[in-house]
Amino acid sequence: MIAYLLCAGFGTRMRPLTDDTPKSLLPVSDRPLLDYLLAELQNWRALDAVHMAVNHRDADAFRHWAEGWTSTLGEDDVSLTIHDDGVASTDEQLGALGDLQFLLDETGVPSDGALVSGGDSLYRFPLVPLLNAFSGTDNQVLALHEPDVEQRRQSSILQLDGRRVTGLVEDPADADSARICPSFHLLTPAALAYVGSYLDSERDADTLGTFIHALSRWQIVTAIPLPEQPHLRLHCNTPDDLDRARALLADEPLLLDAETVQKCL
Repeated sequence: MIAYLLCAGFGTRMRPLTDDTPKSLLPVSDRPLLDYLLAELQNWRALDAVHMAVNHRDADAFRHWAEGWTSTLGEDDVSLTIHDDGVASTDEQLGALGDLQFLLDETGVPSDGALVSGGDSLYRFPLVPLLNAFSGTDNQVLALHEPDVEQRRQSSILQLDGRRVTGLVEDPADADSARICPSFHLLTPAALAYVGSYLDSERDADTLGTFIHALSRWQIVTAIPLPEQPHLRLHCNTPDDLDRARALLADEPLLLDAETVQKCL
């Protein structure tokens, strides 16, 4: 299987920290933010390749970072490829869906499904149980409890019928759920093939949440609800977010163990 990592944003809300360092490579506990995700992917048994979309300005920094991981992943016959989307400024950005389609054009639609993830979040629970349980036959998204309304405003909020996703909304006032859907999606080949027609219909190319909303109208999308515990996911979008993530991670790196996550599947 393939992991598609969308890291092509310019991190404008994280400035001035991102003037010289891509947001996904900012340090947290002396490690680049993205290292935490790669460490989880390293233990995904079905993983064949990691493909990352990056912007042209940051491409060299990502290539330099990738050198160590290319060797590490290569020990398990997993390749890591950095794809420069050619975008040199914020007004040219392709958006998350545009960059996903860029990667799909580069690799072809995988026949066995894929992970589609952003690169600016830290998870305080093991991702490996979710990855190793994914068969590629159904679409799965995380459903994380977020009690803070302001934090929910920065996320896509799930509308659920049991575990089935019936839609996503952006405004907490319109939601009957406190479950957010971070950019960590396990998608079938059919869902990945739908990205092109979704973009052709001139829909929002910026956020994965709007795509999952549309996808849920014609394919089954299943939510994986984890225990109602705050701060399971730390989204690093601003300097304040990063400081908060560093403090919480230093205090308690993991809030759930693998057995607890496994029971949620």
